[in-house]
Amino acid sequence: MKTGNSNQLFSQVPDPNEINEYIKEYLRYSAYSNTFECFEAEIKSKQVSSKMSNKQQQSKQSNDDMPRIFQLFKTDNIKTKREINLEKEQKLFNKKYQQILQAGRQIFSVSINLLQLLHSLKETAKNETLSESLENYKIQLGKYHKVIINEGKPEGTELITEQVMHEHKTKLYKNYQDKNVDGMIEVLLSLRVNALQIAPELRKNLVYELIRNDVFNIEATEKFDFVVHLLDINNQSLRHAITSLISVISSTLRGVEYLTFNGNMIIIEKIIKILKEQENGSVTQRFCLAILQKASIKETVIPTYVHNEMIQWIISLIQKSINTKIHIFCLDFASATLANVIHTPYTLQYLEKQSRFTHQIMEQLLKFIKEQIQVSVMMHILICLSYLSKENFAKQMEECRFVERISEFVEYYSVINTENEAAEIDKKTVLDLCAHMFHPKDTSLDNSETLEMNELKTEDRIREYENEQGELIFECFQDEVS
Repeated sequence: MKTGNSNQLFSQVPDPNEINEYIKEYLRYSAYSNTFECFEAEIKSKQVSSKMSNKQQQSKQSNDDMPRIFQLFKTDNIKTKREINLEKEQKLFNKKYQQILQAGRQIFSVSINLLQLLHSLKETAKNETLSESLENYKIQLGKYHKVIINEGKPEGTELITEQVMHEHKTKLYKNYQDKNVDGMIEVLLSLRVNALQIAPELRKNLVYELIRNDVFNIEATEKFDFVVHLLDINNQSLRHAITSLISVISSTLRGVEYLTFNGNMIIIEKIIKILKEQENGSVTQRFCLAILQKASIKETVIPTYVHNEMIQWIISLIQKSINTKIHIFCLDFASATLANVIHTPYTLQYLEKQSRFTHQIMEQLLKFIKEQIQVSVMMHILICLSYLSKENFAKQMEECRFVERISEFVEYYSVINTENEAAEIDKKTVLDLCAHMFHPKDTSLDNSETLEMNELKTEDRIREYENEQGELIFECFQDEVS
């Protein structure tokens, strides 16, 4: 055994000639000419070789005396402490992952037992509604079973079939006619579950299928009665179900066009109304903001936002977040919506006529940048301010000390301490944004008007992007169940 260990240790000792070559290369590079000559002469006289062979004999007995340079040339480098810790963490994650899968299997088993029990009750009760519910539960369990079998990997390689889509639409309308709120919720959530389960690269096509099948019966009737009545029902679970599905549809520009068919903004108005009725940070409010943020890419929607006082509402929400905890999704999507709204020619023209209102907005936004707010929200606020830093608003800029306060912010922000690398990157991004948006520009060669004429419209750019990018993100929150 001892001989084996000694041989293994001996085999780990690197070739002295290889090390010598590296040392000579370093000496040449560093211009240590005298040292290089001496070193080369000693190698030639084979003094080093004899010393090495002595050391190798010693290394058979002890690894501690080996020079550290040997460690760099070993074929099986010793793992760092960080690598060892990462391996331990990986093993721990794998263990927890397997535990979650096992728990999923156990829950699935319990669900099957409960379904069997309900089946026996169905035979006695002879209730049609119960039979239908059982069939729906079976379908859902089948989907979850696939997730467990595939160990959580997305299984959806094909879209919902035409038949399934038609069945969902028929059931939704029937439940609506029967005033069966629970039935409507079940169908709406089932459609959304299908959307969440499908592979990301197929989600865009799923949205197009929902539109093609006219899930809300908008294009067939050229009216919004069905979806408006659903939105008007004062039931929190139903509002959660309907807004989450509308959010899925609004994930593409074509979806927004479907929801605003023939330029009718009734759905947008209803979503704004529901938004304002919700508790700040609630799940339904998040879905409403997701819809409004996505819809804000279409400029024809913006007047509805302005006249329904969305600018004031968003500024008020950010103000509340300074002293009250509000879900970051709401703040992020609300501030992004504000930037989209202020950016449009319609809003800028509106603000030109409302000088006092513009002054209030500018003043409030300049106050926000001094507060401790989320970096993404900060960037959206700075973007809003950049849209207002135009000659048309020179009076308000002077009254608000716009230039001085932006300079003060940059000066303050450039010296703040960052706790980690991510925070340092965020800080650099904010400062780069300020340099890009507020730095005086040389207008002598300004051809912005020419560029603007040749530039694609915002909606065309988005449509082009959607054609190139297949993947969409559908919102899903951990606290939805509660």
